[in-house]
Amino acid sequence: MKPQRPQRKSTKKSNSSTELQDLKNQLKRKINEMHSMQQIGKTLSSVLDRDRLLVLIMDEVTRLMDAERGTLYIVEGEKGELWSKIAQKSEIKEIRLKIGVGIAGHVAKTGEIINIKDAYNDERFDPTTDKKTGYRTRSILCMPIREPVKKKGQVGEIIGVLQILNRKEGVFTAEDEDLLTSLCSQVAISLVNARLYGILDNRARELDLLFNLEKELSRAYDVNEMSKNLVKLIPKSLDSEHLILLFLDDEGKAISYQFANQVKEDKLKTAPFSVEKGILNYVLDKKEIYLTNDAPNDKYIDQELMKFLKLEVQNVICAPLINEKGVIGVFYLINKKGEHGYYTSNDKKILESISSQIARGVENYRLKEEKMKADRLSAIGNMMSTIVHDLRTPMNNIYGFVDLMLEEDEQETREEYAGIINEQIKILTNMTTDVLDFAKGKTTILPVKYPVDKLVKDFAKFFKDDTKRKGFNFEWAVNVSSMIYIDPEKINRVFMNIMKNSLEAMKKGGTFSLTAEEQNGEILFSLKDTGKGIPEEIRDKLFDSFVTSGKKGGTGLGLAIVKKVVEEHKGKIEVESEPGVGTTFKLYFPKV
Repeated sequence: MKPQRPQRKSTKKSNSSTELQDLKNQLKRKINEMHSMQQIGKTLSSVLDRDRLLVLIMDEVTRLMDAERGTLYIVEGEKGELWSKIAQKSEIKEIRLKIGVGIAGHVAKTGEIINIKDAYNDERFDPTTDKKTGYRTRSILCMPIREPVKKKGQVGEIIGVLQILNRKEGVFTAEDEDLLTSLCSQVAISLVNARLYGILDNRARELDLLFNLEKELSRAYDVNEMSKNLVKLIPKSLDSEHLILLFLDDEGKAISYQFANQVKEDKLKTAPFSVEKGILNYVLDKKEIYLTNDAPNDKYIDQELMKFLKLEVQNVICAPLINEKGVIGVFYLINKKGEHGYYTSNDKKILESISSQIARGVENYRLKEEKMKADRLSAIGNMMSTIVHDLRTPMNNIYGFVDLMLEEDEQETREEYAGIINEQIKILTNMTTDVLDFAKGKTTILPVKYPVDKLVKDFAKFFKDDTKRKGFNFEWAVNVSSMIYIDPEKINRVFMNIMKNSLEAMKKGGTFSLTAEEQNGEILFSLKDTGKGIPEEIRDKLFDSFVTSGKKGGTGLGLAIVKKVVEEHKGKIEVESEPGVGTTFKLYFPKV
């Protein structure tokens, strides 16, 4: 009789059950992995903001790897650091590590994959974070994230490090390494996309800054107003705490003007800026931008100056303002804000554009100021020329009547001439006042009820003989006996200015005429000449100040005064002109 073997049957059954359970567990894990991979893929393809991306990636990766926590570090090559916005389940919201320091720093430097079963037995492990948080690190799996490459065989630059801590069951295996490697390739694509998105976003901000800068440069009244606007605009646009803008004197040896945000004006004006030392001397001498992210230990930073200004300086970027004449000033950006907290080569490029734009703007304002000064001197000259030019007619009348008085024996005639001379002297005085009042924008008419015929007859009496002596014909006619409210001296001045222009526009033998009539309830004065007519190029701006066309000694101010005086009388003025035939000025005034 053969012995029975029930135990072997039981063992076989038990082994089959265990294998089946293992297969089920593996399948479940694969399903979870596939689901997580799918979620991570969706996250990576839909999120471009880097801060949010870090959080979402690590939530999924930590769960998928069955780890307690994980950190995704970004490599910041310019600063030589690893940076992370999030460390799960701890109070630390930001971590910064020097490349080469700690496990993650070692991976960033060497590109190795590190799988540590007991962290405290590995000399590369830095327990500082554990001590700060009270957390106990046991196992670590850490690997580099490389930038995707286009060609086979190329090795991408390390752009990040993915580190997970403390597998919940056991330690991290070779299978975990393979899985995390796959995840890192997906994360790499997402980080590159996020970086490109950041670059585009920065470029949009840069263009927006350049546009706003150009707008400020074009709309400000002068350099002072422009500078005050810039010290508000630029720091805000470039995430900086402070901006100091300095302009040099004409010799470039001293600071002539200072502007800043968040610095009191009295402090700024008395600050001991020196072009002979420090960052100012460097920038002025080298004519290039200076950048430091370690200002407290930088030999070019004038610590006494910053202390005087009450500025705690961490990083500085200083740019020269250069035009064709050389360096005309500098400006500092101090203390970069935001997640990085330091200035980059991209900031330097932006400042190169901004500094040249500001330098051009300052030069334009200086040229504009010089032109305004020249224009003011020219305006004064034009004013004086106008006064002198307009004084000639009454002065000639005075000379003429003085000569007649010397030849006249009758007392009554001499008294008439003396009265005319007095009137002409009064006209001289009022003419000067009129020009000055026009320049100041004053209104000084003193209207009275005045006969139309007397106005025309008096003007003819004063100017008819002088016009004939100059070789021109003078005609006048009054076809109305109405009264109007006017300032007689001012209207005489209007007639005289128009007549002066008419005589200058005619050849010897030409005719000037003044007539008065009633038309549609208004009094119309027509002042006509037989000259060459008004040039087409000035017809639309005839009554603007300083508009003239080829007249020797002319300033173009006379007709501007004419229009102003007529409008002050509630009248209107029209011009009819035909080339080669002549010009007629029509003045309309309300009838009493």
